[in-house]
Amino acid sequence: MFTVLIPDCVDAPCVPEEDVFTGRARIVAPHVHDAQALDRAIWGSADAVLAWHEVQFDATVIDWLERCRVIVRVGVGFDNVDLAAAGRRGIPVCNVPDYGTHDVADHAIALYLSIARRIVAYDEVTRSGRWQWACRPQLPRRISESTVGVIGLGRIGTATARRFTGFGARVVFYDPYKEDGYDKALSLERAESLQELLARADAVSLHVPLTDETRGLVSHSFVRGMKPGALLVNTARGKTVDLDALDEGLRSGPIEAAALDVLPAEPPDPTHPLIAAWRQRAPWLSGRLVITPHVAFYNAESLEEMRHKAASEALRVLEGHAPRNCVNRRYLTG
Repeated sequence: MFTVLIPDCVDAPCVPEEDVFTGRARIVAPHVHDAQALDRAIWGSADAVLAWHEVQFDATVIDWLERCRVIVRVGVGFDNVDLAAAGRRGIPVCNVPDYGTHDVADHAIALYLSIARRIVAYDEVTRSGRWQWACRPQLPRRISESTVGVIGLGRIGTATARRFTGFGARVVFYDPYKEDGYDKALSLERAESLQELLARADAVSLHVPLTDETRGLVSHSFVRGMKPGALLVNTARGKTVDLDALDEGLRSGPIEAAALDVLPAEPPDPTHPLIAAWRQRAPWLSGRLVITPHVAFYNAESLEEMRHKAASEALRVLEGHAPRNCVNRRYLTG
């Protein structure tokens, strides 16, 4: 019988996983937040690991996985796993790329609508006892006359772009890795450079993984290249946005409003000037920054699907089949 380790986030009983592994694997779910909190022998006994996001799988931890045949990230992002270190040990790292496609796209649209249509600002005005539609200086947007820039046209980016077109918005995307013709198939417009997209877009929505290329993507130069009055939405990875750059963009332009589901530090650093102003309801920021706690993926159906698919991927490899969603194939040496 195989041993499957689920070190973080999930407490036993692990019902979705047990439905997949019944009779074929024993599940160990210690629910730790740090790799060092778990005995080395437990790491060494694992035939497979289902990794959430709290434990960092650096080279040291991966060296402890003496028997491991696969690591599956229970989710889309895999930036907490050292892909090269796993590859050197011959351990494929997989993810679940499709479980929350519709959910994250829906949340991106909801965040966009909350700032484009000034939902949060109107809520604050009405709650204060005023009843007025002229919520100045930022007025609601007519979405059908807006140009939305989507950065990253993978599964979620594509789903989000299609939703924007349903509102009548013009959608332009930037993704240098997307093959020619994809834009024509979806009736979207391709920007040849990031600078072109920023200059054209009334709103920018991020849909990129966290890599060396995308870390700090929303930098000071990125912000300064945005169209005056632009909106920013991020449901991708928190560290793609430099909070100092976003702070500058909101305080002195060109960003009119931003809506974030992810942050560089989660929970957010309360001492950062932008986070402090948001928490204190600073008048200059009123209705201009919306933050949700990394929940774009979250609902009962997506959580069940994510866990079931992660377990199924692990079992597939344990039973000798090729992984379906390997993200470190180029590093595998064994």
